[in-house]
Amino acid sequence: MRAATPLIRRLRDGADGFSKNQRVLARYVLANYQSVAFATVAQLAGQSGVSEATIVRFAKALDFSGYPAFQKEIRRLVRAELRGVERFKLGAARLVPPRTPLDLVTGKERQNIAALYESYDPQAFGKALHMLRAAPEVVVVGTRSTAPLAYHLWFALNKIAINATRVATISSETYDYLGRVDKRACVVVIGFPRYLRELVALLEFAKSRKLATLTITDSTFSPLRGQVSLYAPAESASFVAFHCAPLVLLNALVHELSVMDEKKTLAALDRFESVADSQDYFLKE
Repeated sequence: MRAATPLIRRLRDGADGFSKNQRVLARYVLANYQSVAFATVAQLAGQSGVSEATIVRFAKALDFSGYPAFQKEIRRLVRAELRGVERFKLGAARLVPPRTPLDLVTGKERQNIAALYESYDPQAFGKALHMLRAAPEVVVVGTRSTAPLAYHLWFALNKIAINATRVATISSETYDYLGRVDKRACVVVIGFPRYLRELVALLEFAKSRKLATLTITDSTFSPLRGQVSLYAPAESASFVAFHCAPLVLLNALVHELSVMDEKKTLAALDRFESVADSQDYFLKE
């Protein structure tokens, strides 16, 4: 596997907490995760040499509700590491032709948004809101395919008078900046499969400075783990990123932030409209 996610590290390094048969199963899953992603419990038992009951207990020991939930995560990991060429071939090889060019994309995005509701954690969401409101500065980091998401959040935060800085490319200057930023600042890192090494490294640097960290990512098994983490499924049916659910999550954050201090929000929006009118930003009928 190209990147060691928390689940993979636990399978690899958790031998001391596993029974003998569970260690056998962990080694088999690590060596054959791509076939495990699509094997039934009976098939996996026959292939690995352990009982079906051991497989079910093993999944629960890893904090899954059962084998289907464990297998779902393995499938997500398999899809997450697919290269662009592989993603393109899978999308092009669909058996049922779509009625319109929109069908493939909207179908997958509807699934992502439905899964967003399942992954919603009100406690974590509330912590994220208070973290963002309390910070004297919010540093929003998103590169490559997540740069537009970072731009969207940065623009919206500034519009409601939350001081925000945007990072779309990471360089030594980025580390210099985080090295001198206010200790009370909050760093928001947005990242989805395939996870970028540079985002993980920058997040760890922010943690080392004891800055507040918020991550927007796709799963509890993502390597991007902040002080607070919010999850938005982003499974793609193509080689391009599918970010409808993450955008919904960001908009929900911004809306809730705006109503936490209505007076401040209204004052900020009034200032914006005043400048927009003075500079004639928008076409008028």
